[in-house]
Amino acid sequence: MKSNGIKKGLVGTAALLAAVTLAACGTNKSASSESNTSNSSVTHTSAYDRATKQIAAGKYQAALDTLNDSGSTSTKTKNLASDLQNYISAKSAYDEGNYDQALTNLSAAKSGNMKMEAAFQALRAKITKATSSSESVTNSASSVSETSSTTSASSSVANAAAANSTSESVISQFASKMGFSQQGYGIIPVSQNGDVYRFEVRQSNADNTVANLIGIYDYNADTGAVTQIS
Repeated sequence: MKSNGIKKGLVGTAALLAAVTLAACGTNKSASSESNTSNSSVTHTSAYDRATKQIAAGKYQAALDTLNDSGSTSTKTKNLASDLQNYISAKSAYDEGNYDQALTNLSAAKSGNMKMEAAFQALRAKITKATSSSESVTNSASSVSETSSTTSASSSVANAAAANSTSESVISQFASKMGFSQQGYGIIPVSQNGDVYRFEVRQSNADNTVANLIGIYDYNADTGAVTQIS
């Protein structure tokens, strides 16, 4: 009888040890899973931060590679990668002298990344100046009048100044509201009066070689109201 009692005691102890072991394994697995999730989050965040530093240094392709290599599927990363792709495409077209294509490739920034927005703003100002200057030359060549040519040149300077002073976040808000955020639409800041910004909007043709004017709009950044001027 005593032997049976000892056996039962041993069996009970073994069962208890097994239960404790299983519980420990479950805890370890849970901790491991949490650790992996945490590490993945840190990796993606680190990639985003590293890409931001590369953007600040003017290394746009390297920044895009960093984001793509991270494997992150977060909206934050996707939007920044999309902005980088648009910027690189627009910069390439600008360098080749294809200003209409550059304008519609640039579109509007979506990521909200301050370094990326600064790059967009600087490139938009260059494209705006080049586009307006090109049109000024065309007007002059067609000999409409000397006054017309001078007016176009002044407009070029004014538009470039407006592009330099208009924050990319305002352009993005306007583009999002009007459905002009995707590639194919180009936005040129024309002027600013307080909270009211005037934008010229162009849309590329089928083969993305010419951007045709589709409207001029006044956008109130304070109220969100939009008025089409033409």
